[in-house]
Amino acid sequence: MALDRLFLDFITSFPLRVNSENCVNRDNLKVCDRCERACPHGAITLKDNRPEVDFNKCTVCGLCFSECPVNVFDIEIDLTEFFKNKTHLKVGCYLSEWEELDVKIPCLGLLNEELLSALALHCGEVFLDTSKCESCPQRGVYEYIKRYIENANLLLHYHRADAKVEGVKEEPPPSDEDILSELFEGEKSKKPAVSKKINVPLWRQLFFERVKLLPAENLCYQPVKEERLRFARPKLDPQRCERNNVCSFWCPTKALSSDERGVYFTQILCTDCKLCERICPKSAITLEKEFIPRRNVMAGKVVIGKGEKKVCKGCGKEFIAPPGEEYCLYCRKDREMEKLIKDFLLGGG
Repeated sequence: MALDRLFLDFITSFPLRVNSENCVNRDNLKVCDRCERACPHGAITLKDNRPEVDFNKCTVCGLCFSECPVNVFDIEIDLTEFFKNKTHLKVGCYLSEWEELDVKIPCLGLLNEELLSALALHCGEVFLDTSKCESCPQRGVYEYIKRYIENANLLLHYHRADAKVEGVKEEPPPSDEDILSELFEGEKSKKPAVSKKINVPLWRQLFFERVKLLPAENLCYQPVKEERLRFARPKLDPQRCERNNVCSFWCPTKALSSDERGVYFTQILCTDCKLCERICPKSAITLEKEFIPRRNVMAGKVVIGKGEKKVCKGCGKEFIAPPGEEYCLYCRKDREMEKLIKDFLLGGG
């Protein structure tokens, strides 16, 4: 009962807010159920494909926040306060018995791989107190925590960062650098800036704020194929794409954008939600699980589909044409229908 009381205290001190309008799902299209699958206590259900939280069951483990590809789940905590002037950051949950914690949170499930990577890029070393995880009543959360630690070190490796994340059961001793930093006044490292006005998760924003400080020339410009990380690269099939810009219109994070010259992709904004792939009426876009480390630093747009403004030979109206196309979408449909009717009549005759 004491643990139950403790978790109820977590809720009052660490409230969770649900912004279901940000969800990538649509009334007639279910794209994502990561929050529902991750919740260890069955507190999240999808109603009309939108998440609803039963706060009588919720223990604020943070997995919904860590797993959601957009800003559906908001936590009442200033994540930028985690970025301290340390070289040796110690993080624990409310059950931790370490004497000198730098950061204390309700559950380590709140810290996914990109948040952990951002903290490690800022500090150098991050130590998580996992001594209570195996016996914790938050069943199933420890498996996510171990995965987040592993993936955080993968991200750091691919970005050639001299930093690491470790889950340990015994409290590490204070580092000499931290002791010196407390003795001498120095310029504090700037806290990262985030915005809740855009539908890019805070964990991705914090990762970008730290990774963009890395020297781009040191990072690889070749694609890294990695299924375990939440980066994907869209590819357009020019034969299927109708240039109706549905993908860029619905992209929740604006990783895809378009104008009269083409369709563009910004890698750092893509969280692999898969909405573009599912919503394209012609299945012209596919997501490949790969990313280019240098583009996470440079954050620039790349062209993934070209187009040009033309006058339709059928109706005479201007439209954005894929390469080699002379008819707008509507006239193409009409021509396809005429061909079907003609083939049917000739076949029937």
